[in-house]
Amino acid sequence: MAETAYTRTDRVYIDESGSEVYRQLKSAANVQPEDGPFETFKDIFMLAACLGFRQGRRVPTNKADSEFRVSVFTADDLAILKALAIAETGDVDVLTREGEILAIAEEYANAGIHEVRAYLLDEGGRALWNLVELVSS
Repeated sequence: MAETAYTRTDRVYIDESGSEVYRQLKSAANVQPEDGPFETFKDIFMLAACLGFRQGRRVPTNKADSEFRVSVFTADDLAILKALAIAETGDVDVLTREGEILAIAEEYANAGIHEVRAYLLDEGGRALWNLVELVSS
């Protein structure tokens, strides 16, 4: 059986259109934490998914460039992703469909990663302080 967005449950995919933002923020963290306030792709993904939700925008992943395992999510991360899925579908039964939860989160993250770029990288200054400004606004 071919894997679809709703049947797979062990990986999260990052679209190639946003993968450079993930790489920039992750690699900058190794050099200067103020320029890359994220230790993992998962952390960037969580911010991007929440920003995509805030925008009310979902963008399907066309061509995956990177991926990571679902096992990196903490219980708190999964609770947030589940809440996004319930808010999106209006159906608590979505909680029984992990693949759909992940697909919704990926689409929100795919939309939100461009806002992450705009706020953290394109604004100038240090990414950490831009993140603080974003979160406090």
